[in-house]
Amino acid sequence: MAVQHHLSPTPETVHWGYIGGIQEPVLDVFPGDSLILRSVSGDPTDLVPAEWIPDELRLIHAEVKDRGPGVHILTGPIRVIGAEPGDTLVVQIKRVDIDAPYGFNYIGPASGLFYHEFDEPDVEIITFDETRQFAEMGRIKLPVRPFFGIMGVAPPESWRRISTVVPGRYGGNIDNKQLIVGTTLYLPVMREGALFYAGDGHAAQGDGEIGVTAIETALEGEFQFELIKGTNQRWPYAERNSLLISMGFDEHLSAALMAAAKQMVELLQNRHGLSYKEAYRLCSVAADFHITQVVNGVKGVHGMLDTSVIRG
Repeated sequence: MAVQHHLSPTPETVHWGYIGGIQEPVLDVFPGDSLILRSVSGDPTDLVPAEWIPDELRLIHAEVKDRGPGVHILTGPIRVIGAEPGDTLVVQIKRVDIDAPYGFNYIGPASGLFYHEFDEPDVEIITFDETRQFAEMGRIKLPVRPFFGIMGVAPPESWRRISTVVPGRYGGNIDNKQLIVGTTLYLPVMREGALFYAGDGHAAQGDGEIGVTAIETALEGEFQFELIKGTNQRWPYAERNSLLISMGFDEHLSAALMAAAKQMVELLQNRHGLSYKEAYRLCSVAADFHITQVVNGVKGVHGMLDTSVIRG
């Protein structure tokens, strides 16, 4: 019988700045179970009223001393019972809500697309309206579209710790604005139990994320997990209703585009029965390829295709 679990960020349930390495799960779930997971982002700051800052964030900053080379605080990892290397972890994103009255955006030296143009770091505090449907930045009122910038599984232990900044086969810092509520993310299991984690909450982000951050904030999300055995999937992809979303990652943008396009062609062959030529031609006339992000060292491109055009 499916169970709903809850996991909040505490010094005992987060890992900071790294993915993988030697890790013990903080929670066990079974396929079919759902999870309500909360995340936090950033530092306690005197730029906002003290009561706005989650108590969990203060505790994590005070007590967590084991930190990796990245900056993100991730909730998890969660062991999915029965998951083995070569399987696919199916993560259905059921709900994503903003869990704080504010977010922030950082620009500064040695980061972002214009990394050479800023001499000093600059943090903008961004408030939400009381319904948390809009973000307000001076004269700008922006609809929010919350999603977790980081969702993933653990790479093999032999890879040791990896910075949370860099996306890869394991998912991680994908920063894909399409991973909103109603989307299903497919992750290749690379270690027994999968060891799922999430964090890096975003209230809104543009494709490219050129300034290095989105509207960073705390989120509460609800996920449901399923397993597909023995797929030998190698890279993440996603779908939402009839929309198929491929993903490519590489240090070079052209190579990331090629990887996203190749995956889209393969998904159309394997999931929809198209020939290679049919799939390649359909991508050329109907698929859109977007720059996911260019600021995480390894760049991302995602393809989007409405598969409802395929009959039968």
